[in-house]
Amino acid sequence: MDAYLLEKWTQANNSFVKEWKVTDGRIGGNHGVKEKCHKGTLKLLQKIQGVPAVIELIQLELAVAYNTLVFSLNLSSLSDVQQSLTYTLLRALEAVDCQTSSMDPIVLWCVTLKSFSNTSHLSCLHSLLCVQWALWLASCQMQSIRHLLRDVTQEEVTASSQDLRTVIQKLSLSEKENSNLLVAVTAREFKDLLPICTILLEGLENITQENYSAALVAFLQAASLPAPRTLLAQVHTLTGFAFAKLDQPQSALQSYRKAMEVDFGCHSALYQSALVYRQLKNTQAEIEALRLLHSALVQHTEEQTVNTRVMIISPDVLLSSKCKDSIMAVPSPQLILHSLACTCVLEDRILEAVELYLDLMSSLQSDITQPVCTEADVSLPRVPVVYLEAAFTLLRAKRMWDVITVCEEVITKTMNLIPERLVLDLSEEHLLFSMEGPSKSLKHERLEYVLWAAAAHYLQGLAYCKMKDTKESVANFTRSLNWLAKVSIKSTGTLVGDQGDCEVVKTLQRLRGLALAGRGVSFMERGQLKEALRDLKLSLQSITELQMIKFGLVEVYRRLGRQEEAIVCWRESQSSSEAVSSGNLPLYLQTFPEVSLCFDINYLKKAMEDTFQRRGVFT
Repeated sequence: MDAYLLEKWTQANNSFVKEWKVTDGRIGGNHGVKEKCHKGTLKLLQKIQGVPAVIELIQLELAVAYNTLVFSLNLSSLSDVQQSLTYTLLRALEAVDCQTSSMDPIVLWCVTLKSFSNTSHLSCLHSLLCVQWALWLASCQMQSIRHLLRDVTQEEVTASSQDLRTVIQKLSLSEKENSNLLVAVTAREFKDLLPICTILLEGLENITQENYSAALVAFLQAASLPAPRTLLAQVHTLTGFAFAKLDQPQSALQSYRKAMEVDFGCHSALYQSALVYRQLKNTQAEIEALRLLHSALVQHTEEQTVNTRVMIISPDVLLSSKCKDSIMAVPSPQLILHSLACTCVLEDRILEAVELYLDLMSSLQSDITQPVCTEADVSLPRVPVVYLEAAFTLLRAKRMWDVITVCEEVITKTMNLIPERLVLDLSEEHLLFSMEGPSKSLKHERLEYVLWAAAAHYLQGLAYCKMKDTKESVANFTRSLNWLAKVSIKSTGTLVGDQGDCEVVKTLQRLRGLALAGRGVSFMERGQLKEALRDLKLSLQSITELQMIKFGLVEVYRRLGRQEEAIVCWRESQSSSEAVSSGNLPLYLQTFPEVSLCFDINYLKKAMEDTFQRRGVFT
């Protein structure tokens, strides 16, 4: 082998490693350097592997291959890295005149390690063995890792995390390095990361199988191992998740607290804490956690481009488990704002909810200028829905003109998209109504436009009714009903009673009933009692459980002088209740007494008490 060429290639390898190490640890801007070093070592490896494999060159080739593979771990596909590693092992065997007919990685490794067992090149192979271990981790091949550990240590490896850790501790890998050949990351650094990631993956497999007790044991084992700060925070988060699944919420919260103490940037621990507080019905703590999470995410978004550091071997690459990704996932800041706002509405924290919705609408302002059919975050409601929820919240806060303004935005964006007539055949299409995203039928999309426009006019009608502008309130309730009238429901082969099982029909019925009730009350305030009676009776056909509709009927009967019917209706109303929550129906169609009633209920109660007293009967 030409000594000059060997020296030239050695210097080229060391040059790329030094270039990486100069920028290693710097914040921002080293991703390009990593790519440059990867391309450089890859070209160098191709040159080396372009000559016959000889024992004099094998140490250099293994070192360059190791550097190339390390750089490749999150820059190339796993299959490409595995293919390159396999070819490197075959070249090593060729250099010592050893052959194998099997291309199975485990068999290939056993033959290679045995062939080099008494040579000075074993440490280079052990470094490459760490790359193989990392590849199997990244592709969640725990069985392959167990086989390899068994063959190397001659120890049987079971699915127990305790047993797995014991075998890993017995694993003896040479750390002797050639000082003339630089490597991007030492074998010791690599080997410190692999055991904890392996045990974590064992625990994640148990999570997938819903074996939470075994998963907890694995995570507790992992927590006792050395690890980077960010990875240790993830370990505590996964531990908390396992505790939560085992119905130990306080232990879960303690683990999440540890995660945040180790790394306050572990947003998933904060989010999981909020979920535990929700489970415990500790709304105040849930809201505080979500508020803190939102602030942290906004700050993180602003700073991440400045503070991003590219790690040469990222634990996230080694642990690319879908289970872990799901547990560690954190909603977008907009989704957190929405969750906070909805929680505050349902908890009667209206002023807080208003501010949250205003912040959310401000962040969505750029999206609202786009066509409403544009898909957003799949977990976040469509922009018009957010606006309708905001209008409903503003209505509860008695900000009537703001309600009207927000609803006008929705109407303007939807009215031109609504067809003259929309026919829905429940026997053919009821399964499509719950679909989201691109698979949603065009007919369902148009139905949403109808619902949004009708709901916006309904909320405007309530706002005008509250302001005693009954002319405008009647007009808007009527516009709402007119939009709904464009939808014709066919139920071929479907019983009418079965239509209630379809969520879209429930929503249509509820909105129609609420709009009729609102218009009925407005007619009553205008003195048009016959029209009021008609609308309120029609409303009860769509919504039978609402106490406020029956209160309206009582008042109409009383004003018409039909006392007996008023008394009967009053007694029926006492067995009804105001439905604060209505299952899967939209938040903006929920009913609260201060929203739904546009007349003085206290005056009505007093009048009915006087009626019963005059008649000498009990209510």
